[in-house]
Amino acid sequence: MGIRKLKTIEIKEIPARVTVTYDSSSFLLPQHIQEQHERYWDEQFELNPNLRNGEVFTISEISETEEELQVTVKKTDYKHYLYTIRHENCAFPCKVIFTCVAVITNDHHIAFGRMNQHTSTPGRLQFTGGGLDESDLNGSVFDLVKNIGKELNEEMGLHIESPYIKSFRPKFVKNKGTYDFWAVVFELAVDLSAQELQKLFEKHNQSLIEKGEQPEFEEFVFVSLDKESVESFIQHDISLKEDYLNPILKKYVEKEQK
Repeated sequence: MGIRKLKTIEIKEIPARVTVTYDSSSFLLPQHIQEQHERYWDEQFELNPNLRNGEVFTISEISETEEELQVTVKKTDYKHYLYTIRHENCAFPCKVIFTCVAVITNDHHIAFGRMNQHTSTPGRLQFTGGGLDESDLNGSVFDLVKNIGKELNEEMGLHIESPYIKSFRPKFVKNKGTYDFWAVVFELAVDLSAQELQKLFEKHNQSLIEKGEQPEFEEFVFVSLDKESVESFIQHDISLKEDYLNPILKKYVEKEQK
């Protein structure tokens, strides 16, 4: 498996309206492609029996204007997604749209997590977030706020209705990049310091472990949102990262300088 080359990524201010619609018609892959996915899945499952082949939604159509983003998705599975992220320029890739959230503390740090060892991307740094789920559907339209709220609760133990939440809003849209995935990026400002948020995260992870569950994040990482700290992190941290992470950090620094 080769190393993916860095590809151009686009981070834009979110339009006034974003709609993600589910098309329930069948999404069919050629038989030989399905067989490739099956073989690869069997190999990976032997290495990591914690993998689960759940539902994944792949983009089938996109309509974009300055005022509105409309995305249509169809159902596929995690085998398809995993094969895509492990094989650059593969035929019939799974192209997903997901939500994630930049958490900003009251002492001006941005928080993100390092994926745990049992996940498909151990050690990767990324914002809290995840793919769309059938439980997020309201009719044929996905409720993106419900989706990201669920991820915050599961991965960080945060609730968007909690009294320490200062603000919560969609902030950016990401597209292009390593896998040409789309993301709706929210911003959650909390009335907690980085130290207080760290303690809350540790308490949440411990409660999951006590219930026999494995946390998604093995640790939380905080970067101060000033130009020097962000540039130092980007230059010196060699961890595997989601492709949107560094560009969004730069966006926050740019905004602070204006």
